[in-house]
Amino acid sequence: MGIAVAGTTLVNGLYVPHALASRFGDLPVIDIPSPHLTKLVLKPVMTNMYHTAEWEGPCRFNVVSSEEEKKRALNGFSSFSDRLKKNDFALDLMNVELKDPSLLLFVEDFKLNEADLKKLDKEMTDADAIFMDPSGSSKAAFDIAVRYKKPLVFSWGLNCRIVDISAYCRSLGLEAFTPNSTKETNEILALLRARKVFTRTRILYPTNWGWPSVASVAGINEPEKLKEQFGIELVTITYDDLSREMEITRESRDEWKKAEEMAAIVYENAEHAFLDKKYVVRSMQFYNTIIRLMKKHDCNAFTIECFEFCSSRLPQKWEITPCLIHTLFKDMGIPSACEGDLAGLLSMHMLMSLSRKSSHLGNMFYREEGKMEINHSVPGTKMNGFDQDPLPYQLGRFVEGGWGTKAVVDFTDNEEKSVTVARMNPTATGLLVLKGKLVGSNGYNQDLRGCSVSAYIVGKESGTADEFMRKQADYGNHLVWVYGDYAAEMEKLGELLKIEVVTLS
Repeated sequence: MGIAVAGTTLVNGLYVPHALASRFGDLPVIDIPSPHLTKLVLKPVMTNMYHTAEWEGPCRFNVVSSEEEKKRALNGFSSFSDRLKKNDFALDLMNVELKDPSLLLFVEDFKLNEADLKKLDKEMTDADAIFMDPSGSSKAAFDIAVRYKKPLVFSWGLNCRIVDISAYCRSLGLEAFTPNSTKETNEILALLRARKVFTRTRILYPTNWGWPSVASVAGINEPEKLKEQFGIELVTITYDDLSREMEITRESRDEWKKAEEMAAIVYENAEHAFLDKKYVVRSMQFYNTIIRLMKKHDCNAFTIECFEFCSSRLPQKWEITPCLIHTLFKDMGIPSACEGDLAGLLSMHMLMSLSRKSSHLGNMFYREEGKMEINHSVPGTKMNGFDQDPLPYQLGRFVEGGWGTKAVVDFTDNEEKSVTVARMNPTATGLLVLKGKLVGSNGYNQDLRGCSVSAYIVGKESGTADEFMRKQADYGNHLVWVYGDYAAEMEKLGELLKIEVVTLS
């Protein structure tokens, strides 16, 4: 269930920040488990040793009785357990779910007891990583790494035993991490959590076309390989499936009422609206339809190909575009991308997992003096953090006919100006990252049609995005960005996922 801390609410069996419980004021919480509510399940384990008799030798220079030695080992475990309960290790409990600690004792044969290991087997079934106190010897901790093949994160700082265990584990392809501070420990745990989130992605994609998307051919066009590479699954449904579900929503009096109530919240919390509220109702109907389909197919991410969708004439029939639901999903930590672009969606997923912030995705345009414009009408409002106040937003219309609800924000009306931009390549083997600076924004206080919410970004150090934009010829169009500098974290997460990361500034 997770550990309750101040300022949290129980949602979907996890304690999450109060601010995560709703979006756009008081929208109801949806019961799709957000990937970004996922925690890393950490199993603390201590190994320790006592001898069965008294003798002196090269490993024993302060001899005590067996009883006293065992008592000291048990006291050591009691202290370890107390420190975990008090969180003396200062673990970030918003990222981590701690299981109860276990102690494995051994004697001078240096073999772990099989009965103890069988008890530990049950505890390890849902654990993602091991928080290891390797008292007694190196071999015991190594044996645990071999048996469970889960990352070891050591509770001690760097010393002779830690590097010994780590080197042997790594030489055999086992993961061992050697943090030397609380900060490093939490950084490692955050990266492991982000990898877990990424590899448990299940994407809903309504399409009759398939791949490549007509306007995003540099997306990932062999999705079956995502399963092989990362465990990521893609669930496709037909437009007939989508239409049937949407018509249920449109024909149900209860669904109409729910959409109207939700639209009122979205509309009334906007600073200004350039469209009639009835079109927001239409968008909330589509939002609720997609939620039901995601629940039905056990999905936690979403994309739809805008050009195929437009050609079906369903958007005109329903008076909607996907823009608003992309914003709403991202603000709940659910990756949601335009144009069936899986590379854009997975870039978004990595950035949002690490930053715990909503994002903006858009087309790239080369502007004067190497300034890069990123333009699409899908900004997040929780771009300062899922647990922070949202950015002010307006509501715009996508088409001349007055419908197609989209959120509009002024990106520059925010204290943070550092940004991180990312784009994955078409084979999901490489990631291009920019350490950037926000220098402009467009779309706010304007009644603009189409994709018209723009951020203008340059490299933080170079003052230009020229080199980055040129390198996009190897990566593709859609760019995702978040506030803050997460370039180093993206490089480390890329290493864990075996994705080559190229960073520019």
